[in-house]
Amino acid sequence: MNTTTEANVWVMEDTGHRLLGQDVAHPESGRRGTVGAVLIYVSKLTDRPVKKVAHMRPLDHSGREWTADPDTLQPIAHSAQTGRTKV
Repeated sequence: MNTTTEANVWVMEDTGHRLLGQDVAHPESGRRGTVGAVLIYVSKLTDRPVKKVAHMRPLDHSGREWTADPDTLQPIAHSAQTGRTKV
């Protein structure tokens, strides 16, 4: 992934991302959260996306929000009968 600075990229919100508002698991950190936003960083020079970043709120209400590549997130399926979550 290319490193970017604010000077050479546009930052756009992906309001139609499939995980937006969904509960997800982040295998790299072991954390679970709700996706609140997905940002796309687009090169001003090439007009191509250089990275995507998902912003999550923790399901355990710890208050420690975090970011991750949205392609690494796994949706959590909720069981209607037991209320338990499945990955």
